[in-house]
Amino acid sequence: MSDFDIWKLITNFFGFSSEEKTENNNNKNKKQAPSYYKVKAGETLYSIAKSHGVSVEALKEANGLKSDIISSGQNLKIPEKSSATIFPKSANTNNSGFQMYREISDEEISRENARNKFVKITKNPDYTIKKGDTAASIAGKFGVSAEALLKLNSLDEKNLKIGETVKIPEKRTAKNVKNINDAAKAAGLSVEYLTALEKLEEKHNKIYTDKNGVKTIGIGHALSAEEIKKYSGKTLSDTQIYTMLAQDLLDREQNVRALIGDGAYKKMPQPLKDSVMDFVFNRGETLFENRQGLINALQKGDYKSAISKMDTDYSVMKFSSPEKLKEYTNKFKDKRMFVIEKDGKTLRKYLSGLDKRRLFEISHASRIYNGSIPADILKSAQNVYNRGLYFMSLEAHNNIIPKNSYKNVKTEYNTQVNEWFNGKIKLKN
Repeated sequence: MSDFDIWKLITNFFGFSSEEKTENNNNKNKKQAPSYYKVKAGETLYSIAKSHGVSVEALKEANGLKSDIISSGQNLKIPEKSSATIFPKSANTNNSGFQMYREISDEEISRENARNKFVKITKNPDYTIKKGDTAASIAGKFGVSAEALLKLNSLDEKNLKIGETVKIPEKRTAKNVKNINDAAKAAGLSVEYLTALEKLEEKHNKIYTDKNGVKTIGIGHALSAEEIKKYSGKTLSDTQIYTMLAQDLLDREQNVRALIGDGAYKKMPQPLKDSVMDFVFNRGETLFENRQGLINALQKGDYKSAISKMDTDYSVMKFSSPEKLKEYTNKFKDKRMFVIEKDGKTLRKYLSGLDKRRLFEISHASRIYNGSIPADILKSAQNVYNRGLYFMSLEAHNNIIPKNSYKNVKTEYNTQVNEWFNGKIKLKN
């Protein structure tokens, strides 16, 4: 067999001919003339990118855009398509969890378009760092998050230098919000989720003290000292409460986008996006930032792994000294619900209520599997459920849950978990 015949055999085996290979190489070397597109009213970067089969990031880079804002009549340069599929015709529906190139649905594009009516975007000027400035203090001046500030400038808190000029992220402010539907549109989340959130947090039009002793108002809005003075003795309208909720969610979204990346956030299916935002709303950005495995999974589009890792069921408490921490824990008979960190001043407090919240989030996010929840997620949910029962018994022993209420609390827990997971979690009486 000649050398030519051997090469022909190899190329035919791998599914292409030498002529096809030459043609492909020639095509790669041909430079296509750039094409342009005139923006129509109501269109967004998302809808334009989808219709042309390119990524939003590539579209922004080709046009030197720093934000997602575009206007009717604007001419956009359309970049060449890459070999990777950005918007495939059918979404990846297997349970492997890897959905990096998931199709962005028309419903999601429509939801993103609707946000314009309810969110005011303010561009901030650059800022020159002064002595005593921190990322938090600079961000506070402009009403943005420290995480977004550092991410935008590719900086670390330790690398801030006096005299250095930094870019400030745009500020997003909730507007025109009158009810829960408007709040959902402003935040880019589902009404179904916000309705559940309102039930979980309980809506209060006046200041109240939550279970952790924090002064709160509205739907889980923890008050600063300044806000306590501002709202003391006042009754907020529902419009004020839903505007406050929308703003809280917008602020948290900015942090989440900074931590996992804008592209990864946009690709997340709606139920998962709802649940991630609930995790951050409930546990805070700091705890989310420390869950690097969860962040990595979201960045990769490994949604099965991400949902399985939404299992944090403790609250962090910090004390001024080890003595103060000990004074607090000594109030409880059973200390198995506490873990003391190495510094002796930081306490992890495990609570059954947090297990219940995680189970809600896991079940809501798992809707992306249309009832066929992967075994790994069910295993994680079963562990969270079991831990919830364990800490519930400790809470009863410590009189956090009154003994005469323990049976009813446990029954309610089992009923909700059974409903959330369609009987796929093994319950204990």
